[in-house]
Amino acid sequence: MLPDLLQEMGFAADADRPVVGVSACLMGKPVRYDGGHRRHARVHDELAGLVRLVEVCPEVAAGLPVPRPPIQVVEREGARRVYPVAPPHRDLTDALADQANALDAPLSGFVVKSRSPSCGLGTTPVHDQQGRPVALGDGAFAGALARRHPHLPMANDTDLDAPLFAQAFVLRVFCHHHWRTGGVEALTSLRARSGQLDEPLLSGTQRFLDRLAGASL
Repeated sequence: MLPDLLQEMGFAADADRPVVGVSACLMGKPVRYDGGHRRHARVHDELAGLVRLVEVCPEVAAGLPVPRPPIQVVEREGARRVYPVAPPHRDLTDALADQANALDAPLSGFVVKSRSPSCGLGTTPVHDQQGRPVALGDGAFAGALARRHPHLPMANDTDLDAPLFAQAFVLRVFCHHHWRTGGVEALTSLRARSGQLDEPLLSGTQRFLDRLAGASL
């Protein structure tokens, strides 16, 4: 399904593939706090054949061991910070956010692990100081990455379980890649080629192209 869609848009299946970051646990790497993983079939089996994946575990990159005590996002004095669930309650927020600033690959997308206190995007439980979940928000790494690169296509692994969302995400990744490598001039061709898409992919892709047109590289 996804290769056919890319072919329809004229994206060649060659060595010039977009670079997409991915939470390492989604690729089956045993880097989670409990020493396990969350291998995701669509990411591992489909997306990996279309793009160049760069595996990232911000928690391990920040120096946390495997296995390790679980961590959580906590609301304190109007700010959302990341702390271990059990003492000592060392603030890990900046160490995790710094991993987003440390990425040097020319990314055109990122797939994050949903609900993770480091990687979740709008899906991470936020707790009060008594440990009770009170809201949903971003993990420290994912939030920092979205702020640093506001036009970067990002998705939770659970988002990609919906075929239409997966199609839209992959299209945006390839459009972002061609914009990043070809500049604003590439958007004219992409907009014309997107005209053959069916709704809602048509309007969604063109809105994304409009956002890129108003952005600076």
